[in-house]
Amino acid sequence: MKSLITPAATVSGATLGAVAGGPLGAGLGAGVFYSGAELWTLDDKNKQLVQAITTGDVQGIIKAEMKGQQSSFEKAMDTIWLALKVAAFVVLGFLTIPLFITRSNSKKINKICEETNAKIN
Repeated sequence: MKSLITPAATVSGATLGAVAGGPLGAGLGAGVFYSGAELWTLDDKNKQLVQAITTGDVQGIIKAEMKGQQSSFEKAMDTIWLALKVAAFVVLGFLTIPLFITRSNSKKINKICEETNAKIN
């Protein structure tokens, strides 16, 4: 709705200016009303921008300060999650080792079988 304010104000200004002073008045009225509408919408945009910046900054500062104020339970939970992540990576590592060993052994066995078949034929 606010995006329609500037064009509506410009048309209104041109109409009032044309009634009051002809073509010159129309141009002057359109310019004045357009400027007023832009200032009004710009002021609203600035308020929103300032609100977003200050709210975001305050929330960021609060989060940074509260990080140091963690309870011992939260610190213990963070440690447990870290240990679980490390354990998961270790288990994945141990599970991939047999895959590589099996692949290597199957290549060796295939090579031996090919050599044996070549001797027989």
